[in-house]
Amino acid sequence: MVFNYSKDNDYHTQINNRRLPLSTCNTTSMIMALKQAGVRPPGPLKGVQPEDYLTDFLLSSESYRKMKEITPWFFDRETGKATVAPNEVHQMLEWGVNTLLKKQVDRFSTGVSIEAIIDHLKKGGGVVLSGEFRLKNRNLHHIVSLAGFVTERQEDVTHFIIDDPYGDFRTDYHDQRGNDIRITRDEFVEIFKPCGDETVKWAHMVV
Repeated sequence: MVFNYSKDNDYHTQINNRRLPLSTCNTTSMIMALKQAGVRPPGPLKGVQPEDYLTDFLLSSESYRKMKEITPWFFDRETGKATVAPNEVHQMLEWGVNTLLKKQVDRFSTGVSIEAIIDHLKKGGGVVLSGEFRLKNRNLHHIVSLAGFVTERQEDVTHFIIDDPYGDFRTDYHDQRGNDIRITRDEFVEIFKPCGDETVKWAHMVV
């Protein structure tokens, strides 16, 4: 049986983002997860996509100040400058979404079991996952939204369904349609952090 909890019209591509289209898989996937969970995404500005609005907020001076408080290890001790941008930090993505929506809708953890992820989907939540996708000439660190799963015999999950904002990794991303991409359970274990560990994953759990 196929359990797909995302709607086709809820799919967002990062390709058309105004801000940093090649590196906003994080904010774009978060918007998809929010919509899947029935949460209205942030973005009150007319004509601005919610993923662009979230990215702009995460690149603001307020966000950099908060990152120094939450994750000080991302700042050079000598220069005091950030070594990464806030939109590339999981804890900051969590902070940004919750701050803009003025409530806790996202909880990020580095130790979520696969069973807990499946159960979260069944209850109507959204999930954002990060991992390493093997392409022909390189490995891509990338973030996607988890849309559902496929079961066979006694509800054993055999496949997962992802909404990939960059496209279909199986085509080396030549095909930029990333809605409802199926991957096997083994691929899920191999790709998503902690890679190769079937017990837990890094995940944003959106409610």
